[in-house]
Amino acid sequence: MKRTATLLGLLALAACSSSSTPDAGAPAAPTLGTTIVDRMGRAGVNTALTDPFNDLGSATPPTTESAAKDHYNSISDPTQWSSNFKSWIESNIAILDGLDGVCGNQFIFNFMGSGAYSTLASVLVDDQLYVNTASGTCTTYLGVEANYVGVTNTDCGGRTPLENTIDETYSLLAIGALTGVTNGITSSATATASLNVFPFLQPPPN
Repeated sequence: MKRTATLLGLLALAACSSSSTPDAGAPAAPTLGTTIVDRMGRAGVNTALTDPFNDLGSATPPTTESAAKDHYNSISDPTQWSSNFKSWIESNIAILDGLDGVCGNQFIFNFMGSGAYSTLASVLVDDQLYVNTASGTCTTYLGVEANYVGVTNTDCGGRTPLENTIDETYSLLAIGALTGVTNGITSSATATASLNVFPFLQPPPN
C-alpha cells in the first residue's frame, strides 16, 4: 500500500506541470563526452585550494566558491591548469600551512622566502595521478610525486581504495606529514576495501 501511494503521489506531482518542457531554471543535461563535470585526480585539491574561503572578489571569470570549483573542473587541458589555478593554490596552501599555528612545516616548504609555496603549488596544480607501473608495492598515496620532489621511494603511487586520501591531503598541507590531521571518518563504506576484487569493495558483513 505504501509503495502504491508513493507512486500515485509522484504521478500527481508530474501531472501538475503545465508544460511538457523541462523547467527553464534547470540546467541542461550534459552531453556524454563533451561536458566536464569533475576531473578529479587528487582528492581534496579542488575542495581545499581553489577558493575555500570564497575570497576571489572581483576575479574573472568566477566570483564565488562554487563557480571557482566548477571553473576548475571544466578545464580539461593540462597546459591551462597552471595559468588558471596556480596562484589560487599557492595563496591557499599558505593559509592552510598555519592551521597548526606553525608556519613553514608544510610539505616541501621552501625556506628561501619568496616563492615559499610555489613548488608545492606547481605539484598540486598538475591534478592527475602518476603511477610507477614497474612497482608492485602500492601503499603510499602520491608516491611518484613524492619521489619527484626528493622523498625517495619505489612505491607505485596513485591512490588505492585503502588510502584515506582526504586525511593525508590535509595532513600534508597543514603539518607536512602523511598523518596527523583527520576528519574523523575512517571509511566511506560499510564493506571492506579490496585491492584486487572488483568493484574493490568486498561484500559487507552479515
